[in-house]
Amino acid sequence: MDENFNQKDQLALHEFSVRYRLAYAKQHPILQQNLDTVTQAVRDQYEQEMDAKRSPSVEPPEPTQEREPEEPEP
Repeated sequence: MDENFNQKDQLALHEFSVRYRLAYAKQHPILQQNLDTVTQAVRDQYEQEMDAKRSPSVEPPEPTQEREPEEPEP
């Protein structure tokens, strides 16, 4: 059997995956409340990041200097 799918097999697999996702979505609908919760969480995170970029009052931490590894004593 050829390990590479030919174009006909790829199309059949794609069509199956589309039908499978539609059937799954029908069996397991996503509640609007869940979407609203996620949307609000993403919005809050985005606003926090934008506020942090806008306010220069918070200075970034100083970069640490790299040290040479200490040699063990004999």
